[in-house]
Amino acid sequence: MNSYFLQLNDGKTQIIVFGSAKVLNMIQLNGINMVSSGTSIRFISNVKNLGIYMDSRLTMENQIVHLKKKCFSTLRNIRKIRFLLSKDQLKVIVNSLVVSCLDYCNGLFYGITEKLLYQLQVVQNAAAKAITGKYKHDHLGNDLKDLHWLDVRKRVIFKLGLLAYKSVNGLAPMYLQELFRYAHHGHVLKLTVPEVNTRYGQRSFSVIGPKLLNNLPIAVTSSINVDVFKTALKTFLFNLSATEMETLVN
Repeated sequence: MNSYFLQLNDGKTQIIVFGSAKVLNMIQLNGINMVSSGTSIRFISNVKNLGIYMDSRLTMENQIVHLKKKCFSTLRNIRKIRFLLSKDQLKVIVNSLVVSCLDYCNGLFYGITEKLLYQLQVVQNAAAKAITGKYKHDHLGNDLKDLHWLDVRKRVIFKLGLLAYKSVNGLAPMYLQELFRYAHHGHVLKLTVPEVNTRYGQRSFSVIGPKLLNNLPIAVTSSINVDVFKTALKTFLFNLSATEMETLVN
């Protein structure tokens, strides 16, 4: 900060450490005393950054709690005026106000627990029912398919796949492009997947990005532009079973 002539605002500064329970338990400090101002900056377990709530262990649990609260509040308001709108109008509104929240930075949801992933799916199911006119305890049926919506797990993979495609084709920021390297595996040119031995490392984009592109069909990855790739990837994911999805990302 001294190099760029910046001044630290103690009142707006927080400290968070990311790591496993073992690492976090090793930290003995409660905060840092600022001698210049006489204030103390405390360690915290949750922080909000660019609208995303991140916790020390990157479980994303706090983010999902806030996301559910926001989405269900919006859906309750939409239901109050649902009888005034057509199905197409409802779909536009729900996509804009609810589904967009589910999709925002959803690449961070890769690797979260099944329990948390299910909570996100509950939100998407409720959004679909708001459009189709069903109530809370009604069976969802084929509503997601009829709306041409990928489920939450597949939407996460779609976002990561799109970002990976942009990275290898020079359409993403340089710091993301630098994560991808090609290597020959026999007679096949594949992206190099870094070796990691931690759960956090397995969730990183530097690992899942190359792995995902390596496992996608050549007909998808060889798309001539982003729009063609998005269409091909969505169609491919739509037809995948749960077992095939596990094979795709592992």
